[in-house]
Amino acid sequence: MSVTDRASPEVVELWDGERIRGWQDYHLAGVADLISAVNLSQALLALVGSGMLDRLRQDGPCPRDALLDGLNPEVGAGFLRYLSVCGVLEEFGGAYRLTRRGTMLTSDIALARLGFYLEAYGPVTRAMTDLLTGSARYGVDVTRAPAALGRHSGTVSTVSYLPIVRRAMAGRSAARLIDLGCGTGSLLIQLCQADPELTGVGLDIAPEAIAAARETADRAGVGDRARFAVADAFDPATWPDGCDGAEVICGIGVLHEHFRDGDGRVVELLDRYADILTGDRVLLIGEPEVRYDNRENDSDFFLVHVLTAQGIPRDRQGWLAVFGRTRLQCGRLYTSAVAGPRTCFYELTPEKE
Repeated sequence: MSVTDRASPEVVELWDGERIRGWQDYHLAGVADLISAVNLSQALLALVGSGMLDRLRQDGPCPRDALLDGLNPEVGAGFLRYLSVCGVLEEFGGAYRLTRRGTMLTSDIALARLGFYLEAYGPVTRAMTDLLTGSARYGVDVTRAPAALGRHSGTVSTVSYLPIVRRAMAGRSAARLIDLGCGTGSLLIQLCQADPELTGVGLDIAPEAIAAARETADRAGVGDRARFAVADAFDPATWPDGCDGAEVICGIGVLHEHFRDGDGRVVELLDRYADILTGDRVLLIGEPEVRYDNRENDSDFFLVHVLTAQGIPRDRQGWLAVFGRTRLQCGRLYTSAVAGPRTCFYELTPEKE
């Protein structure tokens, strides 16, 4: 008897209402989507880390062998198929390219946001149970990844906040800037690239961040105008020569962590700047607003601050109340409309006698 003559097996489909309801609840709750989101997020970061994204961004489809060069071919082949099923890649003729969705998922902003939560804060969120139970303490047993935090925060700052800083400087005809807590220097470097008349000094307490900033500035051709130094952003006595002439002193996301020690600590730090804001100098403080909802990952941002024992950011009214206790006054507030991180920039000058 040939294979084609064999009878097809009988199919017995069982109906179990309780089992069906259980799996319907699973899907209605969105659990399947949660699992897919976790795995796809990690896969997108692996696409970057493996070097494949750079190859995919070159002109034209990338042949499979070229895409997997230097990688595990078996794992790589399955990985590419997975990304194709997820709609990140499309394959034809043995070559791959990013789909429209894939291009959006691998934009600088998208990858920076993923990296912020999965790479920078991943060690913290994975230890959430231990932090909740007290078997681990942040800063002792668990820490965030500072290099990843600086890199991804720098990307978001440059894309989202550069126009605001430029607007604030233009409004004061400022040509010199101090960037407090500059990280790897991306904001100051791109400001100098955009304005050939601008000079500035970036300050950060992390030597490795300053070393990276100097290297990047030299590669970008602005090393003579964008200088970087290891210094305490909150102690002007540690600042290098050349900071006295800056018309704008800018700090993005550098103050709110000190709320862990109470509002008085932030008031004290702000008052230190009042003494050096002579003439027309201005302090431009950019700080995220927390409004306890799910827009722009607000709840996620709140959570990682809780887990890392940081001071919780507040909304603009909360910040204005803090400024009211200092020797500084807020004359102008800048914010981006419609989209992007909810961040306000406060233009502070010494309180008039």
